[in-house]
Amino acid sequence: MKKYLGIISIFGLIFILGACSDSNESEGETTEENTEEETSEDTDEESTEDSESEDGEIHEIGDTVEVESFEWEIPYEVTVNSFEQVQEYDGEPLESYLMNAHETNFLGVVNMTVKNLADEPIVIGEYVAPDIVQGGTDGGEQFIFDVSEEDLSQELQPDEEATFDLVYTMSTDIDSGYYELKFQNMFPTEQSYRLPLE
Repeated sequence: MKKYLGIISIFGLIFILGACSDSNESEGETTEENTEEETSEDTDEESTEDSESEDGEIHEIGDTVEVESFEWEIPYEVTVNSFEQVQEYDGEPLESYLMNAHETNFLGVVNMTVKNLADEPIVIGEYVAPDIVQGGTDGGEQFIFDVSEEDLSQELQPDEEATFDLVYTMSTDIDSGYYELKFQNMFPTEQSYRLPLE
C-alpha cells in the first residue's frame, strides 16, 4: 500500500511540476509575443518616419527650413518669401533672357533669405544651388546666373543672412500645375518648396 501511495505521490509531483512548467512557458510565449508586437509596431512607426524623411516633405512659401550641404556638410537656413510670375525683371523683358519665348513662358522670381548656420564664413553660391523642377519629377534647371551673380558671390558670416531674388525661365504649360524649388537636389539632405502656378 505504501508502495502505491509513493508511486501516486511521485506522479502527482510530476503532474504539478509539468503544469507549472507549461504555465511558465505560456507566460514566456506571451511575453515574447508582446515584445515581438511592440518591436513590430516600433519598426512600423520608424519605417513610416523614414519613408517620410526619404520622400522629403514639400514646404510651402513662407516656411523656414534648415538645409545641409551634402558634399561639404555645411548647414544653412533658407526661407522662400515669395514667388511671382512676371514678363520682365529689373527692366529687362522675358525675350532678353529666353530667345523664341512662347506665350506660355514667363520669368519665375523667387525671393528668398539665406542664413549661415555654420561656424565659419560661407560664400552663398558655393553651397546654395537651388534647382527648379516640374512638380513630382526629377532633374532640375538652374536659375539665370547673371541676374543673381552679385548676391550669390557675397560672403555670409556665422548667423548672418541675406535676402535676394533668383530668376528662372518657366512655362505654364506643365501637367503638374506647380513647380518645386529643390535645395540639395537628388541628395539625401534634399528639401523642396512648392511653387504653385497662378
